[in-house]
Formats: sequence, structure tokens, C-alpha cells
Amino acid sequence: MVDHGWAPGTAGLAVVLTHYDAFAASWPDLAWAMLDLMAEHSRVAALMGRRLLCLVHSSDPDLSFEPVGAAPVLWNPAEWLDAVRREG
Repeated sequence: MVDHGWAPGTAGLAVVLTHYDAFAASWPDLAWAMLDLMAEHSRVAALMGRRLLCLVHSSDPDLSFEPVGAAPVLWNPAEWLDAVRREG
């Protein structure tokens, strides 16, 4: 089991990031990566019965990022042969 740093019986952990627009202006790739990492760990924590919430504050209403927390879709390798699955 993954140790998230807090006891399973607690309410969880909230991480608050303030003035994120200033951080993102200096290091945009790192700012996105950090949000992506938080989303991934939040999902894993939920699967383990834990709660992890990341709250992000920005003074810039136009601050935006590419989607975060995306998990790849993995297909069964036996189905790669498209000719076996399609009629025709």
C-alpha cells in the first residue's frame, strides 16, 4: 500500500497553492507538471481510501493549463490486429 503521509482514518490532506499565476509565469512547464502530479496522486489516494485535495489560487483570470491527470488508455495487445476485429 502506498503511504501518503497521513493516517487512513483522518479526513485527508488539502494542499493550497497561492499566487500560482506568478509561479506559472516563471516556470510554466513545471507549474503544469506539478498540477498533473497532484491530480495523479489524488486519484491514487482515492483508490486507496484516502483523500487528497489540491486548491490552486490565481490572481490572473486568464491563467490556463493543458488538461491534467490524464491516464493513458491501455488496450489488450491481442486486439492490435485490426483485421481480426472488423468485418469486411
